[in-house]
Amino acid sequence: MHFYMVNFMMHGTIESECRWFTSRVEAQKFFRKMEKDEDCQQVFDVDEYDIPTRKKELLDWLNQYGNSNLGYN
Repeated sequence: MHFYMVNFMMHGTIESECRWFTSRVEAQKFFRKMEKDEDCQQVFDVDEYDIPTRKKELLDWLNQYGNSNLGYN
């Protein structure tokens, strides 16, 4: 299952935030919106993740990439 993530940083913050999408088009639309947002300090690329749907593979993926602060490593 493919998901797309846009990572961005708002002015006045020290940590980035992320937003997940199921569609590359929607992720790119959000990316462009954040590029124009005056409150957004920086917006990073649209990243694609192939997230497994079977329980064991998903658990392995979460153990490898999961991070409670950002949602990924």
